[in-house]
Amino acid sequence: LRPRRLVAVAAAACVAALAVALALPTPVAGLYADYATRTGERRMIELADGSRIWLNSASALSVDFSASRRSLHLYGGEALFEVAKDAQRPFVVHAGDGEVTAVGTRFDVDSRGPEVQVAVSEGVVRVEAGGKPAVRLAAGERLAYRGEAAPGPVQPLDLDSASAWQRGKLIFNQRPLGEVLAELERYLPGRILLTDAGLRRHRVSGVFDLDDPDALLQTLQRLQPVRVTRLPWLVVVRPVSS
Repeated sequence: LRPRRLVAVAAAACVAALAVALALPTPVAGLYADYATRTGERRMIELADGSRIWLNSASALSVDFSASRRSLHLYGGEALFEVAKDAQRPFVVHAGDGEVTAVGTRFDVDSRGPEVQVAVSEGVVRVEAGGKPAVRLAAGERLAYRGEAAPGPVQPLDLDSASAWQRGKLIFNQRPLGEVLAELERYLPGRILLTDAGLRRHRVSGVFDLDDPDALLQTLQRLQPVRVTRLPWLVVVRPVSS
């Protein structure tokens, strides 16, 4: 890197480190959550009722079971729920400004940032958000909700790649590079900075091992017109020509 550019990148690294420190779920987890994962960590939890939860990287969750209700709170991050059937005790996941209710099913809740995404791979769930009428979501469907707005439209879910992270994989099928890097960023300490907006539209396909995120970066550098530079708490992805 040229000296001036190196200074700019170093400054960006400092900002990124601060952003990471603020974004980590650890402070919340230490005060409120029953279960939490660090960046890059994935964890399976078996509950007293036989339900199972997989927590993705940098996630925090609390569980509150009673005789009439199974209530969970996803403070941030992502979790995959495999729910044991119990018609007398609904299984309710609170995330963002809404909640997802199931009896016996398998579904994913991704609560990173202001938008919560819900994806169902088995069974049916009910999504309530913004004080609007509940939306029924069946296997092979997904939707998103944000704030006080009504849940977004129901969309089809790619079951082959859904919750691939639970199997230790990242699967991309013609996904824009910007989205690929945003997904990869959650498994690395620090931030990923893409310096060229035009590169965001480049399409990426492949199956990658979550336990070796560096290999994904190396593959991108080999197959895409990009150069990857690793710095403390920062990965810089820029055009080869720069």
